[in-house]
Amino acid sequence: MTRLLIGNDFIEELDDADEARRATARWYAKRTLFYARQGDVLVLPERPDEAFLAYVTSLIDTDASTLRIVVPPEGLLSADVLRSAELAAAVRTALAGRAVDSVVMLHPDPAAVDLARALGVIDAVPGHEFIGQGGGALVNSKAVFRALAAGCGAPVPEGAVCSDPSTAVRVISGLFARGLPVIVKHEYRQATKGNEILAPSDIWFTPRGAPRSVTLTDEAATANHLEKHWARLTSCGRHRLVVERYVPDSDTVFAEYRITDASVEIYGQGELVYAPTPDKQIMPSQKLSHDQLQCLLHHSRRLSGQLHAMGYRGMVGHDAVLTPDGEILFTEFNCRTTGTTHLYSVIGERVVGTDYPERRVILEHVGWKVPSLQAAVSRLAAAGLAYDPVRRVGVVLSEDFDPAHGDVFFCAIAEDLDAATACEKRVLTLFPGI
Repeated sequence: MTRLLIGNDFIEELDDADEARRATARWYAKRTLFYARQGDVLVLPERPDEAFLAYVTSLIDTDASTLRIVVPPEGLLSADVLRSAELAAAVRTALAGRAVDSVVMLHPDPAAVDLARALGVIDAVPGHEFIGQGGGALVNSKAVFRALAAGCGAPVPEGAVCSDPSTAVRVISGLFARGLPVIVKHEYRQATKGNEILAPSDIWFTPRGAPRSVTLTDEAATANHLEKHWARLTSCGRHRLVVERYVPDSDTVFAEYRITDASVEIYGQGELVYAPTPDKQIMPSQKLSHDQLQCLLHHSRRLSGQLHAMGYRGMVGHDAVLTPDGEILFTEFNCRTTGTTHLYSVIGERVVGTDYPERRVILEHVGWKVPSLQAAVSRLAAAGLAYDPVRRVGVVLSEDFDPAHGDVFFCAIAEDLDAATACEKRVLTLFPGI
């Protein structure tokens, strides 16, 4: 069985594709290695370091010598590159006549569908009819999410989808008049990068979930702010702005499903921690009561059912906030392979075991400053913190070394959250000079 794995982290026409974003995409796409199995062919924007390739394949018990990695000379997987005859020829060479049983892409991109069609393996792409008609953009829109959530009765924060600054000013001012802060969101940007928290001047809170927060004194100040920043918040007006009530001191939770022709199945659930941008992930959730978890699963399954009826096939992650009052409010869905998927489906199920939700807690720490991947692996082993497959506890590196930030991500795996947190703290002492 040969699969074609495409490490396309985002669609450039939906997100602002400057060089920094492309560099992040090249680094982030390396997590595609976690999904590799014997004999797979991977298309990546950049070849992973040999150390990371060896680390991941040993962890998932895959023979690295059986993998074929195709990297285009352009160093990115843009639409033009994915549709190029040169890339198709390189992938065909890597396949060496083997049949492709499945095509797996990180992001549902029409250009990736066109690559599969050029290779003659279009039937190996689940939901290719939907993706090929731009369906990936439709189901990754935060604006479309609000419409579908409202349509199936899922609870969402007060707010609106705004196509122009005047509508946004009206909605924001109405919430401000009731003393409520607001979060505004770019329709497509990921990992909080398109978010901004706005608040009236007499409210204080700790902002989470956005890299930037702004205090606005009145409606005129709000109008001036949106006029000044509308291009940044909407990619020069190409996309819409989502305005929502922001509930301070809320926790963020998620449930991810796999949608196939035959079924809609829950694959994992947990928590996202922001400080104020992504800082940790915890799986399974330790904060939700039984009833709150059932609420999260009930509505996320209904939303997944709507996506199934539309023709989408693949992973979908539903994000929600758990408010201080105990209410679950849904905030977005992400119809792609997310930065969470490999944590529970590979590190959780394949490395720790299918019973990990009942037996273990996985805590991923974002951004551990280290000299290199090799140094991190060596120091973890010397400290007795490397993952032990017999005891099923320890530390697994979950992303490659990022030279732009000088860090890696790691998962502390333990019997409970207290033990995982203690392990995390020990790891963070290993390079005191950085």
